[in-house]
Amino acid sequence: MANTLPIITVQHDFRNVISDVQDGTIQSEDFWVSCYKTGSQSVHGKVGVSRGQNGAELESRLGVQFDRTTGAAFNVACAGLSIPPTRVRLPRQVIRDPQRSDPLHPHQINAFDVSPDRSQIAVGYNDGSIHLQPGIVSPQNYIPKSRKYKPHVASITSLRFFPSSRVLLSAGADFSLTILDADPTSSATSSAKESTEPARTLKGHHRVVTDTAIIGRGRNVLSCAKDGTVRLWDVGGGTQIRMMGSARYTPVLKMSLGDKGDSVSESPQAMTPNEKEVDTADKRIFCALGDGSFEVFDLSSKVSIYHSEPGGGGSLTAISFNASRQLLATGSSKGVTTIYDTRVLDKPLTSWSRNSASIEDLSFVVQPNDVGNADLAGPALVVATEDGLPYVANVNEKVDVQSELIGGDCIGVRVVRADSTGGIWTAGDDGIVRMY
Repeated sequence: MANTLPIITVQHDFRNVISDVQDGTIQSEDFWVSCYKTGSQSVHGKVGVSRGQNGAELESRLGVQFDRTTGAAFNVACAGLSIPPTRVRLPRQVIRDPQRSDPLHPHQINAFDVSPDRSQIAVGYNDGSIHLQPGIVSPQNYIPKSRKYKPHVASITSLRFFPSSRVLLSAGADFSLTILDADPTSSATSSAKESTEPARTLKGHHRVVTDTAIIGRGRNVLSCAKDGTVRLWDVGGGTQIRMMGSARYTPVLKMSLGDKGDSVSESPQAMTPNEKEVDTADKRIFCALGDGSFEVFDLSSKVSIYHSEPGGGGSLTAISFNASRQLLATGSSKGVTTIYDTRVLDKPLTSWSRNSASIEDLSFVVQPNDVGNADLAGPALVVATEDGLPYVANVNEKVDVQSELIGGDCIGVRVVRADSTGGIWTAGDDGIVRMY
């Protein structure tokens, strides 16, 4: 049985309330804090903000404890639901297209990625358009201009930057993939175009392409789809190298690529590689399937090496592999997140849920010893949910909520990304990208 984790929600504009009191715009105001746990009575508290000698002073009431830790960092606790002090994290950067993030008519973001060098972000919308925008780091001391693409005639379903940060792989509900120029140098010297022609278009799937992955430096890429197949592509030639089918061609809803590491089983005999294959020998693909099971393919032999039993928790809608810890995370349409040791896949290490909202995306976070960020202690997993309440979970012997990612107004979050520095990015139905 899955563990039950609590939920903390805070009025999304509470920081504005504090600022208004701090600046003297208003003398006092309340904002709400609510805590939930399935099977327990909810707690709906308030925090009073008043002007004191040292600026805004906070007073917690009605069963919640809200404290400022340092600067813009805050903790929330709730004794009635046994919730210890838990950090609520506000976005450090908010990126929006005013025309597409209108609260009355927002354009849903279905796909998103941040370039490895963090200089650019790519945003994919329902109408098949892609917007390339400046990220955090400006390469060569200039800011890339925004660019717009329309390579698909239906919703964008996946976006992945190549390791160079200069090329973008897209997939759409029109069954195709495209390779797009994302060189910020060319974007800085040319005017933005609504419909930049793809360098390559890859066709072969018979149903919606649901996810993509880039192998090594990008000579080969992978795609999966609701037609139940995973396909390996040669980017240079724009052709399919190999097709792998899931059990009974069950729809593949998401996938995660990783090195073999310690094998989950005896490795099958490798297939003689196609001359167009590059860096495929030591890779495996973890696939989340529509029947609630997951399947592992060995990319060197192109065969399935493990297929789990359906978990009974709905379709698997998200999957993420952590190579350094040999951990696999899956998320279901019924809100269950499960962690496996990829060396012993038959029995999960742990599983949990917060409510029944679908898990839309999962991403392991860079570890603190890599980025010097003590806030991300232990294996940490970012969870995006359909109810718009994304959070970070500590995945240790005991799973708990490390931090709540707030700032949105409980509107579905469809994509999460963790960048190389430990930064967390979210995007979803309100048409806004947030970086934490």
